[in-house]
Amino acid sequence: MRFCLLIGLVVMLTPGAEVLRITSAGLVSQTPGMSMVEKVEVDLLVPDSDSLPVMPGWPKRVPCSGNFAPNRGVALADLDDDGSLEVIMPSTANQLHVWRHDGSYYPGWPRSMSGMGQYAAAVADVDRDGEFEIAVCTRGMTSGGAVYLFSENGTVKPGWPFTGLVNGNFSDSPTLADLDGDDTLEIIVGERDWPVGHLHVLRHNGTEFPGLWPCSLDHVPAMGAAVGDINLDGQKEIVYASYNSLYVFHPDGTILPGWPQTNPGGGYFSYQSPALADVDQDDTLEIVVAEHRDGQGTYVFRHDGTIQTGWPYPFSRWTYCPPTVADLFRNQDKKILCGLSGIVGGAAYVLYAFDDDGSVLPGFPILQPSGDAAEGNITVADIDGDGDMEVIFTSNLMTTADTLGYLYAVHHDGTPVSGWPLRPHGWTYLNGATVADVDGDDSLDIVSVSADNSSNMVVTIWEAGVPFNRLSWEWPTYQFDMERTGLYQAPSVGIADGERARVHGHRLTVLPNPARAGAWVRLETLDSGPSGFVSLFNLAGARVASLGSEQGQVRLPDDLQAGVYLVSAGKGEFTKLLVQK
Repeated sequence: MRFCLLIGLVVMLTPGAEVLRITSAGLVSQTPGMSMVEKVEVDLLVPDSDSLPVMPGWPKRVPCSGNFAPNRGVALADLDDDGSLEVIMPSTANQLHVWRHDGSYYPGWPRSMSGMGQYAAAVADVDRDGEFEIAVCTRGMTSGGAVYLFSENGTVKPGWPFTGLVNGNFSDSPTLADLDGDDTLEIIVGERDWPVGHLHVLRHNGTEFPGLWPCSLDHVPAMGAAVGDINLDGQKEIVYASYNSLYVFHPDGTILPGWPQTNPGGGYFSYQSPALADVDQDDTLEIVVAEHRDGQGTYVFRHDGTIQTGWPYPFSRWTYCPPTVADLFRNQDKKILCGLSGIVGGAAYVLYAFDDDGSVLPGFPILQPSGDAAEGNITVADIDGDGDMEVIFTSNLMTTADTLGYLYAVHHDGTPVSGWPLRPHGWTYLNGATVADVDGDDSLDIVSVSADNSSNMVVTIWEAGVPFNRLSWEWPTYQFDMERTGLYQAPSVGIADGERARVHGHRLTVLPNPARAGAWVRLETLDSGPSGFVSLFNLAGARVASLGSEQGQVRLPDDLQAGVYLVSAGKGEFTKLLVQK
């Protein structure tokens, strides 16, 4: 046992500890995403005892491929509208699992798929039938993938699976977004067709979206897509990358001026899905992304393809980490976080936090004495109830003596969180934590995915025992939301103040829907018609109108803009209303 100074603290190290170190094959290898494991000796941090209780019924251990570990974590959704969340996780043993909050299987699950489900699922009401759909991509060793769209009960939706142009691999999470304003969601996926790729935009029925789709890429697909109106033109753009180039597409498949950006800074793209946020507070969105190889580092691009002043920040090693954007200090000033690969045989700086001008924040980067990689998706949330944000990140080490991995957390000033790291079974590498209220008790839960060297995938849920609401988190999961849009959205008043928004439409119905501004609409619930005031919220959670109800009917404001709104008649129940011009 020896001691070292780490982030201003004296910590204990075990020298020469034996661990298994996992890394992942790059995109240009014959088997991209394949796990590579080696036994090494490191100076291992002696952790505090794991102080958080595991939720009853967890962890869940299921088979996965020994060669392809899961990536990017779980999806969560309240499928049966009972106030608790179901846990949705594909596996590389060609299955899709859905569990209730108590660890029992949801009716109809698990389901088999053609190919390995290596990446996190996306979930939303894709066809606006009042039920959730689950979208997941699969892959083979080198080809043979598909895109699935499942109903809540596990049946495959009509028109699916989609097998692409060449039956290629679909090797990241699908992205769900309404690109044409009809309120149904499109499914955006990249297909590998070595040495090039194709970007598909699919309707909810499995057909290709109109326009130039599928669009050809100059190399193999590199990441999940991000979607947002980056230039404030009233349309959502699609941000995507091949191994060589970063693209921005209009909804019709045409490319915006200034794009693509090919090998910026001499770098390449692999697994680092972009984040979209207004970093410089000019209302347009910046694209935050990482690169590896010759130009390895964190980059911030403006909507026109130029690089933001102060960027990129170069790294000394490669990274597969998707950057995270967060108001880390809750002062309306966004920060950027990104991790990078580790080393063998010494300590390494592995997690950076940046100001918007590219300067490194005090307390960062985080030094890992054992050289762990921090390339999983980074989560930002108040996990200890102190009102400040903490940062959760992953590791590519697993101790051989007990086959336990690591999930680390630091405060916003870079100091370690007491009681961490958590010790799930297996590596957390290329996965990240998801925070939510899984069991519906209004307290924060932490969900992790890990895998071991015996072909097991493990999902663990810890109970943090601190309050959970919209003010409890800044970046809760891979690509920010369950639609995997990568679009950062700040907390706002209204729904964000604590009401649980249920938008299935099971308990609250608006008729007619769609409706026009100025029209009378009728609201019905399972209990009775609403009384008192009805509230309208925009999709950012801000209240835009409070309307008096007359015998279950309300009149929409004459000046209500076209778009999708959340309607609340009290009791925490919400449904969606499409307002047309």
